Amino acid sequence: MIKSTHWKRFVIIVAGIVLSIVFLWLALRQVDLAGLQSAFSSLRYFSIFWCAILLAAGVVMRSVRWGTIASQGWTEQAHFFRASTLGVFSNLIFPIRAGEVVRVFTLAKLNGTSLTVPIASALLDRLADLFMLLLATLVLYCISPIGSLLGSWMSTMLIVAFAILVLVTLYARSSGFGEVLVTSLLSRSLRRWPVPPDVFLSEFRKELHHLLKGLFSLWLVSIVIVIMFIDYGAFTMLLDAFHLHLAPEAPLVLWVFLAAGSALPSAPGYVGVYQVAAVWALSFFAVPASVCVALATILQLTILVVSVLMAGPGAWSMCRRALNTSL
Repeated sequence: MIKSTHWKRFVIIVAGIVLSIVFLWLALRQVDLAGLQSAFSSLRYFSIFWCAILLAAGVVMRSVRWGTIASQGWTEQAHFFRASTLGVFSNLIFPIRAGEVVRVFTLAKLNGTSLTVPIASALLDRLADLFMLLLATLVLYCISPIGSLLGSWMSTMLIVAFAILVLVTLYARSSGFGEVLVTSLLSRSLRRWPVPPDVFLSEFRKELHHLLKGLFSLWLVSIVIVIMFIDYGAFTMLLDAFHLHLAPEAPLVLWVFLAAGSALPSAPGYVGVYQVAAVWALSFFAVPASVCVALATILQLTILVVSVLMAGPGAWSMCRRALNTSL
């Protein structure tokens, strides 16, 4: 009989794959095959090269951001870089954002520490991604003609983001009932861990409380802004590779839709999710669906090549070991 945890994991994976198939169908039903072939054949490979360079720089800066959030020095930065590259690689070959698990367990192994610091810092690192998404959406709302559409979406995102931040902060500062409640909710999921759930969650809460104090430093905000400029440059080069010279806000619109879409469960590499996100984002600029699907596919392939080169030899085995350890 399949264990309940394995059954739940199986359901989540199937749901992600089904969602990707639905999104892929939504994107491909608008595609003209001749237009798709033309888009691929007219690629500017020099622009793709610079897009790849900027995507790699984005991974490096995100590893620096994670290390900064974890309050680690430059001597440990190589471990954050290694864990980050393996996380990106895992998200492209495993479903349901398995890279989040891989990067946390990899960092714990490389640092020779418990999981509390990697998990707490990884959680705050994702909150930084959410802040970037909100900031980009706010900029679009102010300067873009599609601001009215983004208005209701941004309001929803702000409410969700604020609720998440409040819950994380309350938990980090909680004691007594709050800690007991979270422990009772998660103890079953953590019963196979090498440490008792109550001990782990108590240490996790204290570490989260400690890391929250330095979350809004000027240095960290500067890193976030640099990452946004790097991503903007990467998507500008991606559009240029397809001879698309659109309004200045177009790369930002594309980034926002892809970032929001990547938060959904999906098949490995966000297949389908990226395609439909590109179609919806660039429809505001009258870009044909065929070009959008080609663009999303080239982006996925470019990220895959970059992640393979950055992860280096042995990446597959390390990712498998990290996932097996977490199960």
